[in-house]
Amino acid sequence: MRRLILLALGLTLAAARPVPAATFSTSPIAPELGIDSFTRKLTRDQLGRDLFANPWSTVTISNVDLYDRFPYVESRQFLVVSDPRWNRLVYGESGRTLRAFDGQGTVFGPLSNPRGMAVDENNRVYVADAGNNRILVLQASTEFGDVELVPIFEIAGLSGPYDVAYSDGGTPFHDGDDYLYVADTGRNRIASYALESARARLISTIGDLGGGTGRFAGPLAIAAGRTEGANNAEIYVADAHNHRIVHLRNQSGALSWVSDARLDADLLTSLDTDQWGNLYASAPRQALVRKFAPDLTPVAEIRDGLSSPHSFRVPFANVRDHRAGTVSRIGQPVAVSVENWSEASGIRRWNLGLEISKLTVGTENGPAAFFTLSDRATVSIEVLDVSTGRWLARRSAGVMDAGVHTLPLKDQDVAGAGGADALILRVSAVSSYANGPSDVAQTEFSTSGAGAAAPARTMLLGNIPNPVASFTRIAFLLPASGERVSLSVYDAMGRRVRTFSGSFTPGLNEVVWDGSDEWGRRARAGVYLYRLDVGRESFTRRMVLIR
Repeated sequence: MRRLILLALGLTLAAARPVPAATFSTSPIAPELGIDSFTRKLTRDQLGRDLFANPWSTVTISNVDLYDRFPYVESRQFLVVSDPRWNRLVYGESGRTLRAFDGQGTVFGPLSNPRGMAVDENNRVYVADAGNNRILVLQASTEFGDVELVPIFEIAGLSGPYDVAYSDGGTPFHDGDDYLYVADTGRNRIASYALESARARLISTIGDLGGGTGRFAGPLAIAAGRTEGANNAEIYVADAHNHRIVHLRNQSGALSWVSDARLDADLLTSLDTDQWGNLYASAPRQALVRKFAPDLTPVAEIRDGLSSPHSFRVPFANVRDHRAGTVSRIGQPVAVSVENWSEASGIRRWNLGLEISKLTVGTENGPAAFFTLSDRATVSIEVLDVSTGRWLARRSAGVMDAGVHTLPLKDQDVAGAGGADALILRVSAVSSYANGPSDVAQTEFSTSGAGAAAPARTMLLGNIPNPVASFTRIAFLLPASGERVSLSVYDAMGRRVRTFSGSFTPGLNEVVWDGSDEWGRRARAGVYLYRLDVGRESFTRRMVLIR
């Protein structure tokens, strides 16, 4: 092992803050240092040298301890990054010494072309050591505020393995039912191993060169499915040259083929799943990361600003509650991407948010809402009668997973409409992550199926969410009057903070305020008023901004 110099940079994963309604949003790696991403330029400026030649994949070792007395919460996170060009792993914690492990001087010998990695709840790191045709297993020790990687055994007999996925068998922190799945790329197959204390036993393989069911052509990435954080029997494989994601299942140890989904991306180099079993796929040649529901329905993607993303990984934390004597493994609403190592790109952190999209109402077989949800959330609906300004219904629709949904409207939801041709459906969603984000979407409809008519008068419907953590949506209705329209936000002293004006249209309109002023500066916490001016009419409501 070789010690690198102290680097006071934020490779750690801090708790995510509430974010605007979006499935993905960037988050500074070290906000206290003004560092948004970890790049080659940054390492050259701080160290006078490159830290990586070609970073490929990451895993995060995260431990959280809860106490009934000070310090109440202790959190430690360590990041491990593979570098296949320099044949090593770089690892460490924010503000502490970073180290490099290359295998030199160990009984297992040096690393060669290390690619994908996985980590389990016992802080074992599994490395796809492709050039050595093996999986190398290392124990991460995090005692005394530092981290060490010590190799403990290897899984040999493979051919250029590019990725590896760990499964806790559905029972984290219980040994005896754990599996390791390997993308054995050189043999175009997937291998399943039963994990024991100091070895792994091959129990099943599936695949050979080709297309169609049961065959692969360059399986480069693999991920284990999840339900409520624990692993289930599902397995996902990125089959590169067949341009698809393959869905496998572990049935009593044997791997079986479930289905496959064709892709427009020609190469996927990383797959990972989150707390709810959603799948994230990195496509470096298309410069995108796509999110899928567990049934492989695409729900969102990142296309802007990415530079050849090799990896997109969601960290899980071991949470030990010393008050109750319990331990759990919980997925975090954040992710780490590894992109092209350049002056402007490298390692970034992302908040995993929530978004309701494509909301419409169909009336062919009775009114029903159709929408796509990008993450698991508690969903509620409201129905507004535009002609009276009265809310006809407010109810919870329960918890829904990511995916495309159809939500029939009940008779009582529109019972008071009286055949009105101007109704508004508002769908709200609150993330299933603790203190997670929320989103709201609105659309106009009529019970008769005719197009919703413009309202007879102006209505300021209010803002959601309120209080405002980092963004809010202000909704209002406009008649077909042609009057000049503007919406302004004022502080408690009556000073104008932000004004929105422009191409508002008759019917439902919505403005998003992100808590900033006209110059992009963050507004202070406090009480704010927002005023809608339509011709000579004005409508005012209040909201609270929290920080």
